[in-house]
Amino acid sequence: MAKEKIKQYIRSLDIDKKIISCIDSGILILDDELKIYSINKWLELHTDLKEESIIGKRVDEIFKEINLKRLTRKIRTALIMGTPTFYTASTSKYLIPIKINQIGISKYSFMQQDVSIIPLNETKKLVALIITDQTNIANTNALLEENSNKVKELNNELIKEKDTIDKKVLLIKFDRKFKITDVSQAYLELLEYEKDELVGKHIFEYEKYDELKDLKTDIIDSINKQTVFKFEHNIETKNNKLLHMLTRQVPEYNIYGEHIGFIFFKEDITASKELYEHQEQIILNSRFAAMGEMVSMVAHQWRQPLSVISSNLISLKMKKELNILESKDIEESYERMGNAIQYLSTTINDFSNFLTSDKNLKEIELSIFFEKSMILLKNIIISDKITYSQKIDSNIKISTYQNELVQAIINIIKNSVDAFEENEINNKQITVEATKDETNAFIYIKDNAGGIEDKLIKKIFEPYFSTKSKNKTGLGLYMSKKIIEEKLEGTISVKSYNKSTEFLIKLPLIQGK
Repeated sequence: MAKEKIKQYIRSLDIDKKIISCIDSGILILDDELKIYSINKWLELHTDLKEESIIGKRVDEIFKEINLKRLTRKIRTALIMGTPTFYTASTSKYLIPIKINQIGISKYSFMQQDVSIIPLNETKKLVALIITDQTNIANTNALLEENSNKVKELNNELIKEKDTIDKKVLLIKFDRKFKITDVSQAYLELLEYEKDELVGKHIFEYEKYDELKDLKTDIIDSINKQTVFKFEHNIETKNNKLLHMLTRQVPEYNIYGEHIGFIFFKEDITASKELYEHQEQIILNSRFAAMGEMVSMVAHQWRQPLSVISSNLISLKMKKELNILESKDIEESYERMGNAIQYLSTTINDFSNFLTSDKNLKEIELSIFFEKSMILLKNIIISDKITYSQKIDSNIKISTYQNELVQAIINIIKNSVDAFEENEINNKQITVEATKDETNAFIYIKDNAGGIEDKLIKKIFEPYFSTKSKNKTGLGLYMSKKIIEEKLEGTISVKSYNKSTEFLIKLPLIQGK
């Protein structure tokens, strides 16, 4: 009897069903006990259910996930009030689960729905549930929220970045009329100013470029051309402390691309400038020291030929005074003195050639290189009774700056010579050996001059450090290291054992290729 009544009621809705079947939304007709009276074609299509199979059944028998309490409350409210009530996709997500096709990128697997509950018949307690697909809107809102969160994160990062720039970067801004518009906190702290002491001032008055007219002209020229310009200059803090600054002048534009002024990005290079000047002084001192060494070596080289010239002159004078001078004596003395003078000239040329800075790489054979280099130290080695030996593979050839390498080698060997004298060594020996692998040549210079203490060996390449007497500069080994590592692209190390010291120089076989 109940089913027949339902069929009769459905027939009474035939005219309405023709209308609702054309609506592009889901329509579900229920009573207050949640029994299904009708569904439209849209709902059949999206749920794969047929109307005749679910008529008279409770909605929760068909859709198990439905929130019965919420739906019942909404239906009764609509019937009592005689006005529509609503589910929203943002709070309920969906009334009934409808799978969606993932054609594009979506955050949802089920259709997001807005549901309007409209009272149809207060006597029969019937309502129509109109289900609207809100997936695209929900998806867009979710993406907007996600992007909004990203924007917030980026904004927070920008705020942090701006704060970091303000605290870490030295910058000062000025407009097209040269008035200072902004100064970073870092710059203010460095110069010991308050912000209101600088903002509004003319940039040239504040930084006193009038004292550097050429620089001021270049800055103004760059400003007029709106180009980037880099320069160095001194600036005083509020308390008259002098700083050396590296400044990069950069044009500033607004968001519309309009030129509004300039930014000076500054770097305090006072310490590096002082270090550079200190290193320049060290290099200058090392040159004076090298000149002293050169004079000393020249004196050693010249001692014998000058002695020959002196003795021949004395001999000629004595023979003349004794009236026994013969033409043969004069010719022999002239020849001996001529040879001695030629030796003096050759010695000067050798020193001049070796002490001239090389500008070009040369391919040299190490064994021949050492033979020529030792000519400069020959007389010192002989007069100090030092046994010198070398064992160098004749196949070792390197591409290097020859004269710079000579300077480094002489500094090392001269260091051994000084150590022999300082430590009063009797059996003095210096040995040089060289080997190679596929890419490098290895030069070992060893002496038995007493070795170096462990606590001192780490310092021997430092400028002005010396284990010898006070009249030594302590620049020889420092300059050797500087030449080998910076100019020759090699390395130098030292070790001491059994009262001996051994230097190892590693140089590339082919340099600059």
